[in-house]
Amino acid sequence: MNDFFQKEFTTGQFAALYGINKRTLMYYDSIDLFKPAIVKKNGYRYYTYGQSAIFDVIQLLRKLRLPLEEIKNHLAHCTPQKTRTLLYNQSKMLEQELAELMWLQRVVQNKISRIEEKLEIDYSKIEIIESQAQAIVTSEPTSEILMEQLMKITLKFMRDCYQTRTYNGSPLGYMMDARKIQQGDFSELTNCFYYIDENNSKAISWTYKPAGRYLVGYYKGSWIDIDSTLQQLSDYANSHGLVFTGNAYLENILDDTAAVEDYYYCEAKISILLK
Repeated sequence: MNDFFQKEFTTGQFAALYGINKRTLMYYDSIDLFKPAIVKKNGYRYYTYGQSAIFDVIQLLRKLRLPLEEIKNHLAHCTPQKTRTLLYNQSKMLEQELAELMWLQRVVQNKISRIEEKLEIDYSKIEIIESQAQAIVTSEPTSEILMEQLMKITLKFMRDCYQTRTYNGSPLGYMMDARKIQQGDFSELTNCFYYIDENNSKAISWTYKPAGRYLVGYYKGSWIDIDSTLQQLSDYANSHGLVFTGNAYLENILDDTAAVEDYYYCEAKISILLK
């Protein structure tokens, strides 16, 4: 049995056992992390089966994202208690990474679903729909402020939603006062918003886009020209006896992962009442 564990392997042979590049072993040797068991008078270096256990530990700790210097220090002062603490800490790190990956998977799947849903939109149509309540998280109010402050609020809102994993892949949207739109005032955004997953959101406070009837129109083009679509919706409402109430929601159909050039793809939903 002892002869088996003392079987000698060259650097290349031992590296092949683990499917790694032999330069990795040479580097570990140079930093005194993992050295050959045997160095012969001619300078040839050999590893043995008996070193496999310690190399397996190094491989595992590397997969657990532990820096080489920390691995070296751990191996030099290893005790069962210290190993338990190290593995516990790395387990917590893996839990955090897993939660991050699961969140990113939801984001990607929501983006795929949204793109597939919106591929065949007729941007010329205007329609009235019945909408269910949808959970949203909103920014602090953006009414009656300068553009520079609006940008600061928007960017902070987006950053906060990413950090709390409230963001779920839905593009950023904007809210407006529906009554002002019917009066021909398209100048003021009241809030930014994201649709959220109620069951997965960590947002401290969120609300709903109310259920009800919405007048819906679509727009594709530069943001600065979106007023034309809002005017069309206002004209349609006035000619069909509709009253705007509550909020209008300007929803990005596509975000920058799918949008083309500087085009803004928008779905405008405005809460309505019948006269």
